[in-house]
Parts: sequence; structure tokens; C-alpha cells
Amino acid sequence: MAKKYDVIVVGGGPAGLMAARTAKREGLDVLLVEQKKEITKIRRSCAQALATAPGYNGETVTVEGEKIIFHINDFSIKYHGPWLDIKEFFHISPNGSKIIVKRDETPVGKIFNKEVLLQELLSEVEQSGCEIENETMGIKAENTNGEVVVTLESKGKQREVKSRIAIAADGINSRIVQSLGLNKSRKFYGTPRVVSYVLEGVQSPHPNAFILFLGKGRTNGLYPMVPETPDGPPLFQISGGSEEAINLFLTQSTFSSWFKGVKVLQKKSAVLNFHTPILEPVAENVLIAGDSAAFIEAFVQGALVYGFRAAKAAAKELKEGDGFTEYVDYWKTSFGYNQPGKIEDSCRMALGMLAMEDEELDYLFALLEPQTIKSYYDEFAYPVPIRAGILGRIDKIRGEKPDLARKIEMLYEGGMEEIIQIGMKGYMA
Repeated sequence: MAKKYDVIVVGGGPAGLMAARTAKREGLDVLLVEQKKEITKIRRSCAQALATAPGYNGETVTVEGEKIIFHINDFSIKYHGPWLDIKEFFHISPNGSKIIVKRDETPVGKIFNKEVLLQELLSEVEQSGCEIENETMGIKAENTNGEVVVTLESKGKQREVKSRIAIAADGINSRIVQSLGLNKSRKFYGTPRVVSYVLEGVQSPHPNAFILFLGKGRTNGLYPMVPETPDGPPLFQISGGSEEAINLFLTQSTFSSWFKGVKVLQKKSAVLNFHTPILEPVAENVLIAGDSAAFIEAFVQGALVYGFRAAKAAAKELKEGDGFTEYVDYWKTSFGYNQPGKIEDSCRMALGMLAMEDEELDYLFALLEPQTIKSYYDEFAYPVPIRAGILGRIDKIRGEKPDLARKIEMLYEGGMEEIIQIGMKGYMA
């Protein structure tokens, strides 16, 4: 007779590993499946940053020695890798004018090595006795007769495995979520493609800053650049819509002198299906965790929290009953993008500014440049004073640049579909 597990976790990223670790600690019989051969290797464009803002997505996180402490949910994880404090967060226009976010007391964010973090979690999962199958993909999940039948595929062969509960932690493009029909009720905005280069030899005048380069024309879009945390020479990761776009930016933008003689150490990519979040991340006996339920992504620390909460919910459900309600309520109230209007608010600046010409961005940023914003790398916090600064100068802008004033008014008054459409068009230009 085929074995039936208490929990099958689909996906071996931060959410999946955390869910597997937590479920085993709760005494459950767990199977973890991950499609990659090397679970801890990062070949996908992704964030490797810790948000230091108190209460960010329902959690306050600090680093104490070789542990990352999650204060609200009362757990910690080991991390023995390097850290890099991000002191400033710049938005930079094509001619180099800046909007600056910084804090003197604490960093605006912290960069870590995601591969080290995943290895630490994987080691704990292995030591716990959890069954692990790599090179195995979760194709679909079906609720039937009070249990979950998960279809797995490995080396071209499919088989069905049963569990009492399943946790889908297979990322933003989750096959499990798709198979359950949960995407039907979500608003779909588009599928941008992201390419990232890891560069050695960047001559950045801001080595401890997260930089968002804006503009089209020669710079052709939007380019986030963030430091990596190597043991050797400083590295930076820069991202764009395509290799052609990044190469154009590195060689022909105002900032090309920063990149003379750089060495490309690694290329990464990602395809992102942008949906609104799943507000009810439970389908009978399947829990949805981390990026699988999110708008864009829950970031690493969010994935860890929701993987932890999903496993706790599964354990409570199996031991006491009614374990899912608390998980759903926590997700609804903690994940920032679930709050009304937050998707629009966080997208307005970066995506809306893609509709502006280079000279308009230079003009606007020059108006704001004397202002330094005291905030964190928090997409829900720092846009607020930026918006106030822009609207506080709208009469001046209307008198000097009436077309730009109309774009700004559209940016802050337009609907989400309009903003996303403009942003996607600008990003993929």
C-alpha cells in the first residue's frame, strides 16, 4: 500500500523549507519535493535583502549574532553568512539627479547570501528526517475524500502521492495554484521577463546603496542595482527587461563610466506572472504559502513567515481541528498587498515614471533632490513622502511643464490597469 503523508510540501525555496522544518518539529510525517537538482543554488533573478522596517508585512526582524529573529511570530533561523548594511536607497534620473531614502540610526535594509540561508535551512530539514525528493515537480493537487492527491513528475514519469494536507510553496508561477483553479478569481496584469547580471568591478560611488535607475531613451527602462555579499571583491546585481537592454544601459547610459571593464560573473532570469494576491490561500486541504499566493513576491522574509504559519496551521488542523482560519486571517491582515489600494500605491511611482521622458524625469528629480527622505526600503512607506513632495510642487510644475503635470495627475489619479499598462510598456520598451 502506498504511503500517505501528513503533509506534502511542494517547493524547496524559503517558504517550502521553512514549512517542512516547522511541520517536522510539530511531529508530522512530511515529504518535501523540489524541481531543482541543487536545491540551494540560485539561478533565478530574485531579492536577497532583509527588510528592516518594523512591522513590515506583519513582522519585525532583527539580526542577533548568527540568528535572524522573527519577533512577532516568535521563531528564529540560523544564518552564518555575510551581511551588508544598505545605508541609502536612490532613485536616479538619466542625468544623475537623485531622490534619496536613508536612515542614520539603522540601515534601510540588509543584504545577505540567499544560498547560505537556504543551505542552513536544508541542513536542518535533512537532519530532521524529513523525506526530500529533488528533481521532482509538483504538477497538480486534487482534494478528494478528505485527503490530497498530489501528482508529481520526475525524469519524465508521473506518479500520485497522497497526504492529509498539502502546502503549495512552488513560487509565483505555481502549478499547484493553477491546478486548483485559484487563478481564475485573480486579476492578471501581465508577464514581464527579468534578466539580471552579477557584476564584478563596478565603480559605484555609492557602494552600500540600493539604486533604481529610471529613464528610457538611451537607458531604456528601469534598472535596479543592489550589492551582493561576497567574501572577495564587491559585487553588484543589476536587472532589466532583457540582455540587450542591460548591455545598452551599461555601455551608453549616463552611468556607463561606472561599468567600464566590469566582468559578468553570472546571468540570472525570471518570468513573472503578475496577479493580485490570493485572499483566501486555502483550498480545502491545500494551503498556499509565500510567493505562490502573493502579488509579485513575498520576499525571503515573508516567505519564511508564511511557510512557518502554514505548517503551524497544518499541525493545528490535524491535532485539534480548525487550524486554517487563523492562517487565512493572518495572511489577509499582514501581507501588505492585500490591503485596499496598496498595489496601486506601491506601483504608481516606479511604473508611472516609466511613462515620462528623460528630460521630464531630470526636471522632476532636480526639484526633489534637496530632500532626503528618512525611511526604510519599504514599498509602502517611502512613496508617501515622495508623493507629498511632488504634489507640493504641482503648481510650479503645472506652470513650467504642463504636459508633465498632466502625467503626474494621471499617475496619482489613474486606475491600476492604466498604471500597469503604462509600466509594462515602458519596462519592455
